[in-house]
Amino acid sequence: MNKFIFIILFALAFQVNADDMRPVSLNIVATSTTEFVATLKIPIRNGVKQDLSLSLGDDAKLLNPPVRQVEGNAYFERSKFQRDLGLVNLEITIDGLVGVSGDVLVRIVDHNEQTNTTILNTQKPSMTVEALNTLTPFNTAVTYIIQGFEHILIGIDHLLFVLCLVYISNSRRKLFWTITGFTIAHSITLFLSATGLVTIPIRPVEAVIALSIVFLAWEIAKNKNNSLSKRYPVLVSSSFGLLHGFGFAAVLAEIGLPPSESALALFSFNVGVEIGQLFFVLVLFVVYKLSTLIFSTLKVSHLRLPVSYACGVIACVWMYERLATFVV
Repeated sequence: MNKFIFIILFALAFQVNADDMRPVSLNIVATSTTEFVATLKIPIRNGVKQDLSLSLGDDAKLLNPPVRQVEGNAYFERSKFQRDLGLVNLEITIDGLVGVSGDVLVRIVDHNEQTNTTILNTQKPSMTVEALNTLTPFNTAVTYIIQGFEHILIGIDHLLFVLCLVYISNSRRKLFWTITGFTIAHSITLFLSATGLVTIPIRPVEAVIALSIVFLAWEIAKNKNNSLSKRYPVLVSSSFGLLHGFGFAAVLAEIGLPPSESALALFSFNVGVEIGQLFFVLVLFVVYKLSTLIFSTLKVSHLRLPVSYACGVIACVWMYERLATFVV
């Protein structure tokens, strides 16, 4: 039976996308009071690009044909426009966004480097730029908190790691310090990487992130009280947390930081990650408590093999895929 479950998990693991929630981004930067450049960036996922395009109001005149190119794993479309009113009250629409999941991160910078940051999605596919004198950092803070929150909830590899941390913490006090250690550690490397103080290639980091899940899954499967994770859970969570911080920074680099509000955006993104992390732990606790009401004999020990098998098998596949990509 266990072999059958293992095979099923192994097959499903190839269908699970570990961490590709890179949003579509639109940067509009004024080059003068009447001209601006719009850059639409669409991530290419599994060789597929979303069919999205940019539409502006009728009073925005295209000055040159759009420059379209693929750089790395993303599609770029750059266009230059002229408009008598500049960016004030500019109408922006992302065609093809209705009925599609995912966000479009919009960042608008005027000729005085004032910044407006917001999110468009299927519920809100269009917007009108506010008068520049009403733009505040509040929009940036809210936008990056949402991005951080979504990243931790959609980043399945980070969630599996947190799930393993929750399981090895057999008391609320130990769980608190274990999660705190992970939080502090990834916050440090997120800051160092996002500010350019430390630069590490992301491909090997992603492979080691998968390895961190494999390690914890193996520790859970062994179920030994003298194991490293049982004896020093804070040390384990903090050590691997440093690597996860570089993973968060890679996604933040895809999103980009507004030049005039980079510190606020970085702090807000990290706050969003922490909120999402705590929300996930709360959901795990609620689901477990509800499960015990339905299955009165259910104990944490009964979840040992399901947690270790599921996390370990999926992470092994991710590690293989990421190492293969890195070698190539």
